[in-house]
Amino acid sequence: MFSGDYEIDIMLMTDILDNIDFYSGSTRRKMLTSKGIKHPPKGEGGSMLYGLTWRGYLKPGVMRQKDAKSNMYMTKIMVDHPELKEIFDMFRDFHFPDFDYGSVQMNKNFPCPRHIDSSNKTKSILCCFGDYTGGLTCVEMPSGIRKYNGKKKPIKFDGSKYYHYVEPFKGTRYSLVFFHNTYSLL
Repeated sequence: MFSGDYEIDIMLMTDILDNIDFYSGSTRRKMLTSKGIKHPPKGEGGSMLYGLTWRGYLKPGVMRQKDAKSNMYMTKIMVDHPELKEIFDMFRDFHFPDFDYGSVQMNKNFPCPRHIDSSNKTKSILCCFGDYTGGLTCVEMPSGIRKYNGKKKPIKFDGSKYYHYVEPFKGTRYSLVFFHNTYSLL
């Protein structure tokens, strides 16, 4: 499926992500509203976790599906699109083969505000896709703010140590963040 050429592979991944319905759970929505930022309109974007979580209860009468191996719960996108695990693994194998991950934060047109990933256990790998301008990822390092373009190459940084955010963008911007947190077991 993937070629190993990053430019070609981000186009292939964009095609895959174009066929996914993105949404955001309440935690990701609150991330925006607490900063006074509008969530993308329904059907135009969102931010969702692909992986396992300890949160089984969604709302009255609705529980997540349990993963038999881990005794954790599968996120909705993991249940709806189990094929993504193989796709993510193939992409990783070509572009950052020495990086082990347990979850993937999937974003579409999500104007991620300044935050720190307090539950992450290791560094993260960020990859960006789509037809957009702007949208650089800013990481507040001790030496100053570093700006990264995840469309050029995968970006490795420690989101558990450094605040980070996304600059404004125009167009359709996807990002995948591969990481391990305290409960991810992919």
